Amino acid sequence: MRAGAGVRKGFGLAVALGAMVTGCASSAPPPAEEPKAAAPVDSGARSAGPTFESEIGALDDTKVKQTFEHLSVRLTSCFSEGTRGVAYLAGDVRFVIRVAKDGSARWAYVKDSTLGHRKTEACMLSALKAASWPKPQGGEGLAENSFSFDPGSEERPPVAWTPERLGPIGQKVKTHLAHCKKQAGTKSLKATMYIETDGTATSIGVASGDEKGDAAADCVIDALKGLKYPSPGSYASKVSVSVD
Repeated sequence: MRAGAGVRKGFGLAVALGAMVTGCASSAPPPAEEPKAAAPVDSGARSAGPTFESEIGALDDTKVKQTFEHLSVRLTSCFSEGTRGVAYLAGDVRFVIRVAKDGSARWAYVKDSTLGHRKTEACMLSALKAASWPKPQGGEGLAENSFSFDPGSEERPPVAWTPERLGPIGQKVKTHLAHCKKQAGTKSLKATMYIETDGTATSIGVASGDEKGDAAADCVIDALKGLKYPSPGSYASKVSVSVD
């Protein structure tokens, strides 16, 4: 990682008990016991009553935090690799991971991001998908976490733009995003771009409202990279545009 670059982490879990989904409390509860294998059932015996399994199970938040801590090394490596292409790369990124009963990741997606670099986001998603997660109890689990990446102190950050600074081309950006959103069937899409002094978008990142948005990333990048944007002047600019 470049000198002066850093990563700050904020943990958050989407945890459900029974049929309810709740957020983590400020003080973590004692770690839940690992699920125990069920004893073989006699085919001739009947259970005393019905059993229930919720769609979203409970995750041990302490173990999930430990998993994220372990993964932070790999995520930082992805970020450092990204800075080789975009020297002033920086921003926040939030992930959601669906954890299967066996502790594998069924899927993961970028819920929100201002990194503006899809290759880096994809590298991080690969690390999250390949990780072993705590086994949820009562169904599959959801883990959610955000990371903040700071640029090296020697890098001048790009000028922050609002979507309005794009002028008329901003409507074309939204039209393309809406098309990609519809094509993927996702709830929402957000694109973050670095615009160079010649008006080209040299780097683009994509976030979405659900796991379906991951399939829209290529559509977004192909569409937005072909547009000509207003020149930000002497330094690159950074802008995020969203459609719901």
